[in-house]
Amino acid sequence: MHMIMLENKHVLVTGGANGIGMAIVLQALKHGAKVSFLDKDLRAIESLQQKSKATGFHCDVGDKRQIEEVIERVGLPIDVLINNAGIDLDFDLSSPDNALWNNVINTNLSGARYVTESVVPKMIQSEIKGSVIFITSVHTGLAFPGGAAYDASKHALVGLMRVLALEYGKYGIRFNAVAPGSIYPAGPTGKLSKEQAVELGKRIPLYRLGTPKDVANVVVFLASNMAEYINGAEIRVDGGLAIKSCLF
Repeated sequence: MHMIMLENKHVLVTGGANGIGMAIVLQALKHGAKVSFLDKDLRAIESLQQKSKATGFHCDVGDKRQIEEVIERVGLPIDVLINNAGIDLDFDLSSPDNALWNNVINTNLSGARYVTESVVPKMIQSEIKGSVIFITSVHTGLAFPGGAAYDASKHALVGLMRVLALEYGKYGIRFNAVAPGSIYPAGPTGKLSKEQAVELGKRIPLYRLGTPKDVANVVVFLASNMAEYINGAEIRVDGGLAIKSCLF
């Protein structure tokens, strides 16, 4: 028997029109939630709305004014917020690009902050014992060349999550993070052929790359009442990548 884990909950997903975000939207719907999502990609928003019951809103999470306006338009009290929107751009300290750095930090970190500070007071006002989930990365456990801006933003998200978990626990609002590893097809792996993805997956202890649905399943669990005593945690969904030694 299929367990419906998010019945009667309103879920908001940022960056929800593609990749991991879209998988979260679809899994939340499957588990009985009413789902709204934000994205910058108008074509992808329209496509997802056509094939699901989710409601999309065009929005740049790095723009605080846009966020405030869109959250008002979303309307219904939000029970679950998934801060998924993010970008990964290579940063070279030897020839630093300030615009690139600011773009990554503003989207990945400040954007999550803007959405959270617009949603959480409404949870408190409505006495909702909500769940806020940040999508971080295996990069919080492993360093990758070119990842200075991206890795810094994801580490900062973990710090933000932990402080908010401490401060808002008294309201029954839980803050957690999910850290995906190599997910296919999403992010950089989206450029790989299926054969290349299979070969890359052999480097991972579970002998395969992850899927967006693998991440979405953990997000749904954390969003549900099944996880009502999990607060301040970062859960890795990486097939064991972060525990693997380079010697083996």
